[in-house]
Amino acid sequence: MKLALILPSLVNKGPIIVAHTLLTHLVSRLERADVYYFDESEGMNFPCPTHRIRMDQPIDFRAYDVIHSHMYRPDKYVHKWRREIREAGVKTVTTIHQNIYANIKYSHGAVVGWALMQIWLPCMRSFDAAVPISEELYRLYRRRLPNITPVIYNGVDIRYEPEKAEPVINERIQTMKETGGYVIGSYAAITRRKGLDQLIRLLAVRPELKLVIIGEGDETVRLKRLAKRLSVQDRILFLPYLRAPYNYLEYIDIYAMPSRSEGFGLAHVEAAFTRTPVVCSDIPVFHELFDEKDVAFFELENIDSLSSAVDRCIARMEKQSEHAYATACEKFAGSCMADRYFNLYENLLAKTSGC
Repeated sequence: MKLALILPSLVNKGPIIVAHTLLTHLVSRLERADVYYFDESEGMNFPCPTHRIRMDQPIDFRAYDVIHSHMYRPDKYVHKWRREIREAGVKTVTTIHQNIYANIKYSHGAVVGWALMQIWLPCMRSFDAAVPISEELYRLYRRRLPNITPVIYNGVDIRYEPEKAEPVINERIQTMKETGGYVIGSYAAITRRKGLDQLIRLLAVRPELKLVIIGEGDETVRLKRLAKRLSVQDRILFLPYLRAPYNYLEYIDIYAMPSRSEGFGLAHVEAAFTRTPVVCSDIPVFHELFDEKDVAFFELENIDSLSSAVDRCIARMEKQSEHAYATACEKFAGSCMADRYFNLYENLLAKTSGC
């Protein structure tokens, strides 16, 4: 089987990480694999050749059996060249990574979110298969996408190697921890959708807590202003983007994921694999991934509820983290995701051959 993956970029972010995990597990089973991407930037090292492309530049579609795209521009690209792709006899797959309207609403507003959904969904319909990464997304799009498949959960492969964390940064986190209390940590692209402002508001009513935020984004300045306004800036450590941020969880007592919307929750699963106790918002997809034995849920925008969730997490740290680790191993291994996609590819190709 010959496979092409088409990505927005090679940057170390959610959908790209998932694509990297997928290809890492599949490359030995493929006759040929290539990754195509649009944005030039430092990124992940894939186990196959990578090629930068433009929207108006067709690749050699006949060189592949399956083309698998991730996110809007790659989907638009496959849709744009759909006639040539069909003529080449290639099967197409897209992964549905997000609730389009909800995610875009938080970054660009409701009107833009609605407009993009009207453009993106027709692109997805032109694929042979559209794969949701959660039951929540399946329920959301099953009436709008006739080509939707059963869910394939994202697979997560991490090498938890805290010894590879930058010593200077680890020392800063450890210094916070040594002053007493508990250190909460979170890493993400810093946007309003991630809900990190709730953690800062929590510090205003819980003086024994500290907070480490790893990541960059357009919400960073606003979060720093909020911290200063609430007089908690001395208990918050803002760190830039770090490669393999889960390696910095060694000195973090609780990992927090207070998102207002998510398609999956990759960092949530990564934290579980490091056996770090997790507090998270009670959005439906998080309830789908884990249950009350695995994590401590809180009601969105309710700081009292968040505070209670932290207390529950502290009270059963070891038991909760072990439950979450077992769940992650059972449901979200990278090899399981790869097997399911490979079976999907084979089934699509079998329909072509009439088998």
